Amino acid sequence: MRLSTYLIGIPVVAVAAVLAVANRGAVRFSLDPFSASHPALAVEMPLWLLLFLALIAGILLGWLVALAGRRRS
Repeated sequence: MRLSTYLIGIPVVAVAAVLAVANRGAVRFSLDPFSASHPALAVEMPLWLLLFLALIAGILLGWLVALAGRRRS
């Protein structure tokens, strides 16, 4: 592996670990915009998990858009 991978990867992993330890509290992720008190679809999870899932979803979505753009060219 290159030195630049370590120079970028180690701080990113350290920040992710600090984020996970600092945000252990449970939050409710709801996909029902009409009923805040009794949502039809809601999931309780730690905040760090929600943030990491959003990050992974963004990476995958960007990857798919890049692949679709490459196939058109």
